[in-house]
Amino acid sequence: MGFNYLAKGFSLMSKPGIRLWVILPLLLNSLLFIGLTGLAVSYFSGWLDALIGWLPGWLDFIASFIWGLFALALMFVYAYTFTLAANLISSPFFGILAERCQQHLGQDLIEEALSWQSIKAIAWRSFVRELRKLLYFLPRAAGVLMLCLALSFIPLVNLLTPVLVFLWGAWSMALQYLDYPADINRWGFDEMRHKVARKRTRALGFGGLVLMGTAIPLLNLLVLPAAVCGATAMWLGEFTGEETLDADQAG
Repeated sequence: MGFNYLAKGFSLMSKPGIRLWVILPLLLNSLLFIGLTGLAVSYFSGWLDALIGWLPGWLDFIASFIWGLFALALMFVYAYTFTLAANLISSPFFGILAERCQQHLGQDLIEEALSWQSIKAIAWRSFVRELRKLLYFLPRAAGVLMLCLALSFIPLVNLLTPVLVFLWGAWSMALQYLDYPADINRWGFDEMRHKVARKRTRALGFGGLVLMGTAIPLLNLLVLPAAVCGATAMWLGEFTGEETLDADQAG
């Protein structure tokens, strides 16, 4: 079920009225990605040149090896930190993106029609909500890491640590993106979390796919808005008890 909703999210991204709210955060995150990468490469190149200058000429081959290690380290940093920063920056757009997707799927918001005032309200509320989610995720993520560190010293049991990390990451991704449609429908974060927990297996399936996608540089730029669109379809299909109809078929 998770794959179906993420695939649905990718298909929704290109729909009229939705594309703009995909393109805007995509541009911002691309600039962030390019800027941080360029800055990191620039500083590292200067440091490496200074280091190589102190080494004898016959050790110059070490530079290629160090560059390889740097590239691997950069990939790990992106996998664990890029999504966090990108979601915070994109949160105002993602709230509106969820609202647009909900309209496209045939269910308008009951409390307010889309207008410039409502767009600003949704954007600000989504940003504040993102900060609220950080208060939930960060201490629990630290707890999971400490638990895994403790388990790593126990033979055989330590084999479970990658599973625990993946499950926590999948759960976090599910809550992260299901919160956007929940928010525009006036569900509190804690209410949403308890509601999603009743279908934990489906939520973990969706979140796990999103997690794997966000760990791949460049692909993660597309996975983030696709996850918002897919989570909106999932929220309407799994957690509202109401059937949704694709606007292309409704006509």
